[in-house]
Amino acid sequence: MTKIKTSVSFRSLSKILVVSSVYLKTQSVSPSYQTGILWVKKIGYYELYKPKERADDWIIIADESIGIGQEKVLVVLGIRRKDVDFTHPLKLKDLTPLLVKSKERWTGEDIAQQLKIVKDEIGGILYAVTDSCSTLKKGLRESEINHLYDITHSIAIVLEKIYKTDTDFKDLTNRMSQMRILLANSKQAHLIPPNQRSKSRFLNIDIISKWGIKALRALDKENVSETDKQQLSWIKEKQGLIEEMHNIVEVITQISILLKTYGLSNKSKKKCVSILKTCRKGRMKDFRKQIINYLESNIVHAQMRGEKLLCCSDIIESTFGKYKNEISKNPLNGITDLALIIPAFTSNLSTEEIKTAIDSCSTKKINQWNQANLCESLCIKRNAVFGK
Repeated sequence: MTKIKTSVSFRSLSKILVVSSVYLKTQSVSPSYQTGILWVKKIGYYELYKPKERADDWIIIADESIGIGQEKVLVVLGIRRKDVDFTHPLKLKDLTPLLVKSKERWTGEDIAQQLKIVKDEIGGILYAVTDSCSTLKKGLRESEINHLYDITHSIAIVLEKIYKTDTDFKDLTNRMSQMRILLANSKQAHLIPPNQRSKSRFLNIDIISKWGIKALRALDKENVSETDKQQLSWIKEKQGLIEEMHNIVEVITQISILLKTYGLSNKSKKKCVSILKTCRKGRMKDFRKQIINYLESNIVHAQMRGEKLLCCSDIIESTFGKYKNEISKNPLNGITDLALIIPAFTSNLSTEEIKTAIDSCSTKKINQWNQANLCESLCIKRNAVFGK
């Protein structure tokens, strides 16, 4: 369980156990890193296939993540409505793994077929929380499962609509990129702006605005050299835009904490609308309008049942992040049966259950799961061409 709860590598964990054994003089045999990998796979398999409660109040969170090449792994996690604690954001141990399956290309029909299998196993699904992926939307639509848009991705889409074609924003990000290149190997490398990842630029405008605010403040400090101030002087031209983004980020933070912790309800919607009142003009007004549209279009599901709704899929993004941290050690392997670490992350097993999981799952079962649920990995394809 130590491995599942930390980011330490399998090899490092094996060495830590050896050192601990020597230091504590326990003279116990420490498992090799291959044994550690096998145990985690067994726990993941156990979590994925242990009997699930059949009920009509399941909520699912689904997403597909791309690996090296075209491989994508589809993951569905679930929680019963009665088990949702709206006093804190979801934790991995709150969730039940329902599906982990890879494919070179997922279609809406493929996803609908998998969701039907999930429904046959667990019973009724109240709604699903996902991003705006078109194949997921189609799969949910064909499965007749209500769809709630994840608040984090929805905010990112709103920001993209506002800033993607905005000449002022594009000029700011371009000049920040140029500044990184020009100063990277100079005496003033300490001034370079943060790296901008194009895929998540609009989701991370807080990184841009934070640096901009710091740069503006630096221009007013007496202990900052004139040479440094000269390099930062251009930022003054973008003060209005930077302060605007800074204010939007503050509003996003308040709304996100509220919705991710307490869920979407009539009460939380009113609080969000109250927070948004500070967005009165220009692009901030446009931001307010679009977020209110999101709240109103999704609150319908809550009004139908008079309840709070989960509206955040950050937990599954966190799961993918932890999984990618593992495969990053050898990304050219692609998606292998190490994907079983994903359901293992949700485990909250006792010592006895861990023993049961390891003893009851054979290597043969894992190999059978691999053949049934994973497409041919890059490692296998590469070995077929180049040999081992």
